[in-house]
Amino acid sequence: MDRRVAGTARAWGRGKARTWRSAREPECDIVTTERRSNGMGLYKRCQHKGRSRDRCEHEWHGSFQHRATLHRTSLSKWADEDIRSKQQAQAIYERFRQAVRDGRVSPEEDRRDGLRTFDELADRYVERYVKPRGLRTAADIEYRLKPLREFFGPKEIVAIKTADVEDFIGDLRKPRVVNRQADRTLSPASINRRLAQLRHMFNWAVAREYLERTPFRRGSATLIRLFREDNKRRRRVSEDEERQLLDAAPPLLRAMIVCALDTGMRRGEMLALTFGDVDWTNQVITLRGETTKSGRTRMLPIATLRLKAVLEWLRLDDANETKGDDVAVFSNAAGEPVRHFRKAWETTILRASGHQPEWEKGSNNR
Repeated sequence: MDRRVAGTARAWGRGKARTWRSAREPECDIVTTERRSNGMGLYKRCQHKGRSRDRCEHEWHGSFQHRATLHRTSLSKWADEDIRSKQQAQAIYERFRQAVRDGRVSPEEDRRDGLRTFDELADRYVERYVKPRGLRTAADIEYRLKPLREFFGPKEIVAIKTADVEDFIGDLRKPRVVNRQADRTLSPASINRRLAQLRHMFNWAVAREYLERTPFRRGSATLIRLFREDNKRRRRVSEDEERQLLDAAPPLLRAMIVCALDTGMRRGEMLALTFGDVDWTNQVITLRGETTKSGRTRMLPIATLRLKAVLEWLRLDDANETKGDDVAVFSNAAGEPVRHFRKAWETTILRASGHQPEWEKGSNNR
């Protein structure tokens, strides 16, 4: 019997609600449930209690122990119905119990909660992990999921073994077309990002009992290891290189270079910056938590005269009017935010090196 069931059987026999945080699911939501001493009951994975729990929008789950095997499932997924009341959930739960007794439901089917293929797991991961947390890296996660879907998509998740992950690594290491350049290979860091994403998905699925095991580990042994990365920064931009870059850059990119050099902001942090984040009185820039890599809000001083001059120049539109607080700091004259500047950056680097680049028509470098 599940330790959580055995350890709280006496309290359930009194009909009381119990809350616990599973040792296997350290990061999951608190589970509030009502069960009887025989291990059967309805529950929701949420923090609501009493009538609030009965009426909240979270899914109803059911658990039923039959012949020393504990069956759990999402009742709405099992019945393929939209459950709108506790009474409806109880009726479906009784049908689920009878199906277990009749042998029409297996424990493995309960555990997967309707999931069959990797594509379905990826959809559930985005729906229940990425979106509810409002992750600022949601777009990056969708991008990293693309090669995972292409390789594992229709494969059943219970059939994905360690050897399949090793085959995936081998596929990632093959030469391929990258940015329209043939015979390019992914760096160890790029491969690691994809493997880390896959590993987190399987760990997440195991923690929520969709799966029993992850192909990355067997017990305490690690079966798949990430590659060693060489990410050490060799040197900083010299004063001469800085001057050459600023001389070769167009006005808007020049402002971005100054901002990056004088504040140390990352690319995504700069592009998400609005004039409302700039405190002109105290000469401070606020980086909102939802835009930073760490998820924490940071305060940066406007420490140089050139940075102050650049921000004041960016604040004015073509009519010499002040832009609103909701306008992106790095935007065009119409107030439209900058999204991509790869081509401008590469052109500036080439010009600073004494070259005059000519781009082919239809180039996808932005």
